[in-house]
Amino acid sequence: MPLPPDLSKPVFSLFPQMADRVINGDCSFCAQPLTAFTDELSKKEYGISGMCQTCQNEVFAEPEEEEDLTYEGW
Repeated sequence: MPLPPDLSKPVFSLFPQMADRVINGDCSFCAQPLTAFTDELSKKEYGISGMCQTCQNEVFAEPEEEEDLTYEGW
């Protein structure tokens, strides 16, 4: 398991429940138990944010193509 994030960061002071989750070995965002990380970059991100692999995948996913809703009948 990678090193946990630095709990003295301001975000953990503003949201102490996130720090509690990290201390308990859970994701700082979804509060689920940590699972394996897919690569070294994901481990580094955990050390920054405390996010599990699932949350990282959702947060850093490529945006889906948005439908163009421009009205062209003018």
